[in-house]
Amino acid sequence: MKRLRLRDQRRRLREAIQRLTRLSGLRGCGTGTTGELIGVHVGTAAVRFAGLQSCHSVWACPICQARIRAARAVELERAALAWLKAGHGLYMATLTVPHWEHVRLASRVKDGHKCAGQRSCTCPCKCPPLAPGPGQKRPPCTCACPVDPGQLARVVEAWRGVQGGTWWVGRDVIQDGAPAPWPATAVDRLALETDGRYVRRQEFGPDGRPSGPATVWQEGFRDRWGIVGTTRTIEITWGANGWHSHAHVLIWTEDEATDARAERIEEELYNRWAKRCKAVGLPTPARGEIRPKDGKRIGKGVDVTAATREKAGAVGKYVIKLQEGGNLAMEMTRADLKVARGQKGKTALELAAVAASGNEQALDLWHEFEFATRGMQCLTWSQGLRERLAELVELDNREDDEIPEEETADTPEEPSLLITRAAWWKSIVPVYGARPDILHAGEVGGLPGVLAVLDKLGLVHGTDYGPPEKMAGPVLPSVDQLRRGQARRQASRDRRQAVDNAVYDRAPAQWAAAQEKRRATIAKQKEAAQALQPTETEDAAAEIELTQAAAEFARRKARLRQDPDARHDFERGDVEPVRLRSIEDLDVIADARPAPTGTPACGECGASLAAEMVPYGRHVMC
Repeated sequence: MKRLRLRDQRRRLREAIQRLTRLSGLRGCGTGTTGELIGVHVGTAAVRFAGLQSCHSVWACPICQARIRAARAVELERAALAWLKAGHGLYMATLTVPHWEHVRLASRVKDGHKCAGQRSCTCPCKCPPLAPGPGQKRPPCTCACPVDPGQLARVVEAWRGVQGGTWWVGRDVIQDGAPAPWPATAVDRLALETDGRYVRRQEFGPDGRPSGPATVWQEGFRDRWGIVGTTRTIEITWGANGWHSHAHVLIWTEDEATDARAERIEEELYNRWAKRCKAVGLPTPARGEIRPKDGKRIGKGVDVTAATREKAGAVGKYVIKLQEGGNLAMEMTRADLKVARGQKGKTALELAAVAASGNEQALDLWHEFEFATRGMQCLTWSQGLRERLAELVELDNREDDEIPEEETADTPEEPSLLITRAAWWKSIVPVYGARPDILHAGEVGGLPGVLAVLDKLGLVHGTDYGPPEKMAGPVLPSVDQLRRGQARRQASRDRRQAVDNAVYDRAPAQWAAAQEKRRATIAKQKEAAQALQPTETEDAAAEIELTQAAAEFARRKARLRQDPDARHDFERGDVEPVRLRSIEDLDVIADARPAPTGTPACGECGASLAAEMVPYGRHVMC
């Protein structure tokens, strides 16, 4: 029953979010249809719809994020178990920054530009800056609007700076503009080797022989600790101190993880994290204070914990756990099941629930969350890590849209009922809570519960819904059909891209040949138009004019692609100024259009009067 209640809460929360979201994909999730019939699959304590669209959002959709994050949690747990069982190490690092109440989560265009406050430049001219003051000349157009990153973008950029550069991968020790040679004397070599940061580096040629002299190499953080790769995820909460974006990072090492190594990694990682936070404009994270009673450091901006293997259950299944007892895969992926710490702390889904109740502040925060997370990856793997893990365990290489729903395994493949598209949009979608009611009634009462809800909604059995064998209409599209449609759309996009690229790929001779071919076609069309009867001459001339206009548009478009500065001529070259008619011209027009006999006429100009002007006897202008 707890599982059924959780499913029902997610469905109702999604329907509440769809009433206030600004994401078009989320509005159509579980609502938009892919065919003429919608299937209802009723199983044992599980019911699902078929033939509906999904948004596959791991941030804003309660249904899709639970489905995708659950699959990623299983994959991550299996990989971590296999990695630890092979004798390697695993560390969990949490990186945070101080935050305050009025910190923005989303990025926006800097002030002083037309689309200030927006996420990116949306105007064709790439948004020139506004004039400094009234009467002052506006600066020339810039190539793009500068964006002021929000807290989320800065946190992601800070971690990207930690994992990139010579601090992570190492570097040559340069002396006098060249790599320093490895010392020849034993005393100098001993001084470098005891330092722990420098090693001997020797490059080898294709034949396996040494190529050039050995040099001094300063080991980076990755080689010093034997790091194979990292897995990064971002978590976002909101509380009394505003937005709180922080990163959880799994560090995969060759050697087994120990508490002593975790403390040393934490110290080095904190120093680097603090520098990168300062570089991207974030406040410096706290180092933390040591608690006197147990000597544990608390309130720190970087926390590194060694993961251990513990047996759970009689079958000897290994479960990854932190030293505090939390599940590692759940901590990394299942942000949809978390509850924020503190009395006023809330996760994004909790904010959405408050916003659905009518709270305007929560609504603004939810819109900002949607704006900030749109198009951003939640879980990322460093390059080469998945290939290394694939040698130990089979990974889940499916895309997010390929992960099936949770109820798929518990429901039959054939639908128990079919609902027509017209009845779906007319009687089910507009009724708030109808979709969750149908699914929950089926999970609790089976097929009779679904029928009872459909009858209560006013659907007619046999016309609006019924068993598959009695319902007329096209069959629901299969997965192969949907994939073929997706392939056709992709092929269409590729063809359009090929046409666009032809502007740069064609040689001048090819352009000249195409121009001659176009002229020959226009000449043939003119000859055909002259041979037509007099009644068809006007239509033929119009077609020729449209053809010439299309050719002229293509020519100007090609010119625009080759020379972006020609945009002004392309848009305004043939625009003529509008000339208003004089008073004498208006009088002539009025005199030339007298009112028909028997209809109300203006007492001044004699033209026709509208019905509402008949009581006055003349036009307003007269």
